[in-house]
Amino acid sequence: MKPRVDVNLIVFNGEKYIRHCLEAVKAQTYENINFRIFDNASTDNTLRIVKSIMPGVEVVEFDKNYVLGGGFNRSLYFCDSPYVIGLSVDVIMDPHFIEKAVDAMEENTDAGVLQAKILKWDFEEDKKTDIIDTTGMQIFKSRRIINRGHGKKDKGQYNKQEKIFLYEGAVPFFRRKALEDIKMPKFRPHNAPYASKADTHKYPYEYLDEDFVWYADEVDLGWRLQLLGWKAFYAPNVVAWHDRQTTKKLSGGYREFIKLRKTLPTFKRKLDHRNQRLAFIKNDFWGNIIKHAPFIFKRELFLFIYFIIWEKSSLFAYTEIIRLMPKMLRKRRMIMKKRKVSRKYIKKWFK
Repeated sequence: MKPRVDVNLIVFNGEKYIRHCLEAVKAQTYENINFRIFDNASTDNTLRIVKSIMPGVEVVEFDKNYVLGGGFNRSLYFCDSPYVIGLSVDVIMDPHFIEKAVDAMEENTDAGVLQAKILKWDFEEDKKTDIIDTTGMQIFKSRRIINRGHGKKDKGQYNKQEKIFLYEGAVPFFRRKALEDIKMPKFRPHNAPYASKADTHKYPYEYLDEDFVWYADEVDLGWRLQLLGWKAFYAPNVVAWHDRQTTKKLSGGYREFIKLRKTLPTFKRKLDHRNQRLAFIKNDFWGNIIKHAPFIFKRELFLFIYFIIWEKSSLFAYTEIIRLMPKMLRKRRMIMKKRKVSRKYIKKWFK
């Protein structure tokens, strides 16, 4: 029998997408699936729609909104299959998604996470497109991070199976053994806004860092996978479609960057800036930071000046970075004690 796959859908107020997402799950050709829905205290019609489409599906209702990261962490306590998918509600999986993902992971035993070719889903027109949403994330010496191929027409330019540095969090396919290897204990008192001592006792480990709350937590987890010897594998024959609500096109310079930032809500801009830097503090090698200092300094100076002129609310990200620094350094020490790769191995991923 082929290995079992847990498909965990973490959702909060997902009535806009839930029908399409569930129909794609029902259409999967792979049979050995455990599908569960973890509801982050939705206040819309999400659960009513779920029960009408999948009346027998297992639904776990959380007492509050733990956001995607906190919900994903808690979902792992309800399942123990060799593979697990962290499914977002705004994603449609190809019918062969799980079948081909399992084949790829069985062939690549050092892969901790599989990255699919994710194309744009035009929800307003209700159609799948051949525009690339992401083929995984790429990092530069300046520590700028982008989604590979984002906004480009899919002409087969990303049809090569290959190892990448970072996966993207819309529909990651994890090896459970890798997740257990990289999990971290929660520290008390826990600074995440939705955590309590009782909750920390019930769910003592975190996979996605709950101090991040939202944004860039997959950067942190993906980097940690690399440090502990697990690879991120891109499989172009594993396909899904995603209606991305933030980045709509590939950045093409400073003007495009400014235009893009203005489309994001204020709190998301701050979290994005804060969390990327927290991920660097936790996972980056000091030697690589020194080597790339000119590139990093140029980008950070631009961002700081930009915030002063155009986006003063994001300056609060720096105070939060300082506040969380002791905890991040403590987590860093735990990660570095377990690391299995060298500084030079990580350095090769910076473009």
